[in-house]
Amino acid sequence: MKILIPTDGSFGYKVMCLVLAGLYAWFLMGLDIDGYIDRANYLIYAQHSDEIFVMYAASSLKTILTNEPVWLLFNIWASRHFTPEDTLRIIIFFSSFVVTFLVLRSYPKYAFLLILFILMPQVMKNNIIHLRQGVGITLFFLGWWCRYLPLRVFFIGLAPFVHASFFFIDALLLLNIAFSTFKISTIWRMVYMVGIGVVLGALGIWLAGALGARQGESDEYSAMGSGGSGLGFVFWVVFTVVFSMEGKEFLRNNFFAASILVFYLSTYFLLPVTARVFESGMLVVLLASLGLTDWRRYAAYSLYAFYFCMQWYPVLGLPGFGWATENTL
Repeated sequence: MKILIPTDGSFGYKVMCLVLAGLYAWFLMGLDIDGYIDRANYLIYAQHSDEIFVMYAASSLKTILTNEPVWLLFNIWASRHFTPEDTLRIIIFFSSFVVTFLVLRSYPKYAFLLILFILMPQVMKNNIIHLRQGVGITLFFLGWWCRYLPLRVFFIGLAPFVHASFFFIDALLLLNIAFSTFKISTIWRMVYMVGIGVVLGALGIWLAGALGARQGESDEYSAMGSGGSGLGFVFWVVFTVVFSMEGKEFLRNNFFAASILVFYLSTYFLLPVTARVFESGMLVVLLASLGLTDWRRYAAYSLYAFYFCMQWYPVLGLPGFGWATENTL
């Protein structure tokens, strides 16, 4: 399994990445703090995480562990030093700056495409409306791109305790380590991943409830897997076909990214939260696809452009690009 370590690039390129990441993070941090969907909930976390933590602690240890305790503890600490609004600004700046900088410096020769990835709505919204998920992605990427193994394990292991989707992402990573350790063939890896996806898709919400996670409340999450047109599913099927046609060696070296795709597609109609899980790993998939060659590379470029336009075109005329609070009224 290949770990994506950012290439060094030139000093000037690193400075450019720092500047772009800083400007982007500053812009997002400066948006109306309570003008977007879910911001009210995050302001509640910034004020009352101590009460929420005590509520989970009164239940059981497993309930604490499956309900993002690191997220709660950070908010408890921040509430003692900052206003709720400033806490959100710190979260937005930190997560958007770190992820943007790490992504931009990863492959300097693909700088334009990397900017495109960062500006995709499915990525961008993690620093606008899904702030907890944005922090989880930041911690995961800090670990994913860390050269020091203990810190890599620490940050990757910390991510699920900020956003529960990383229990799935980390499980996929561990499976890939096991596949590599036992030298499982690429074909059998695919078969196992489809089987695991179907089982987790069928039992995932029940398992979350059994562990005391709030995601187990089916009334809250059942709508998340419905209501879509299915176009996203079709798009990622096509993307997966192109990705897979690069060959067995490419798949073996990038099977973690492939497993994220396979898990998403195999659970699309079964697991209500599968889209959120996929969004947590989508940048890994996009970055891995930069290694495609020949016609597959140009097919991927076309798919990037189509997906970017498909996501932005319907929301360009909406307040807050479709994320403003007035759209929920």
